Amino acid sequence: MLPDFGQSVREHARGALAGWNATIGVFGIDSRTGGLTGLRSLYDPNGGKPMKARADKHVNHSINDEGAQKERQADPHSHAVILDPVFGKIAYVPDLGMDLIRQFKYDKATLEPAGSMPSGPPGRTALGPRYVEFHPNLPFAYVVNELSSEVSVFEFDSQAAEDLITSRVEAKDARPTLKLRQTIGTVPDAWPKECNTCGRICVHPAGNFVLVSNRGHDSITVFRVHHERACRGMLSLVGAQHTRGATPRHFQFDGSGQWLITANQDSDSIGVFRFNLATGSLDWTGHEYRVPSPNFVCSVQPHAEPLRRRAHGRASRSRSRSSGSPSSGAP
Repeated sequence: MLPDFGQSVREHARGALAGWNATIGVFGIDSRTGGLTGLRSLYDPNGGKPMKARADKHVNHSINDEGAQKERQADPHSHAVILDPVFGKIAYVPDLGMDLIRQFKYDKATLEPAGSMPSGPPGRTALGPRYVEFHPNLPFAYVVNELSSEVSVFEFDSQAAEDLITSRVEAKDARPTLKLRQTIGTVPDAWPKECNTCGRICVHPAGNFVLVSNRGHDSITVFRVHHERACRGMLSLVGAQHTRGATPRHFQFDGSGQWLITANQDSDSIGVFRFNLATGSLDWTGHEYRVPSPNFVCSVQPHAEPLRRRAHGRASRSRSRSSGSPSSGAP
């Protein structure tokens, strides 16, 4: 199973991964090394049948015509695993092949199927849900539909979730815990949808913006998150910024939330943009770096303990020099 996207579960020292063969696996995590210690449970929506989509076959994400959609949706395709942020006991799996968000009851090391919901307006097809991102403060989730170039906004139903995790209802009878409230496009109306697929979706850490990457249109689209009571959690368009490269598969903010790095897979480059925290605008910095087929960007935060040791070492050397005593590295 080649991993696509997953989430670790610190409380139970478990990790859940979605694989290219559509399976969802729950693994143990070694608390000392962080390594995987063994498969605890496995869910396979294909029942063991091979998929037409393969990890060793390149997909041109700028081509999204009827033929490409038919091939990519020939089978169930679990694309990610995301836990609810309130209880941490409901796992959501966007199924790109079936236009569904599957929900599971997560109990320590097992995933129990608990129904599903469409990833967009009922009756629509060729949506292709790819990822789910929850808002850091509001009870809303944002689903990027890769094939339809849209974001669907869902409200989290905490009562339905509590009924499921406390076994007030059996998993097979559980109500959907996400309720669709809005769907909004990620590319201009004049841009042909068959020439674009969406990549990543991200809620800015401050909770005021949602960003999506477009592969084909080659842009980052920014939406404002509304906090007013009448339209809380809903999105409105701020604008789109070209990524200065082709096929932005992924992007990431730095720790401050003021710098955004894009991974342009098909132009072998990453670019850096300045993000305006007040307006949501993206400004090109002119900084570009050559990286072969970048797929993922991770902003690494240094651990506090090594930083403290380093600062203590600098302070000790400074005191040594000021007192006139020789330092350990002096000739």
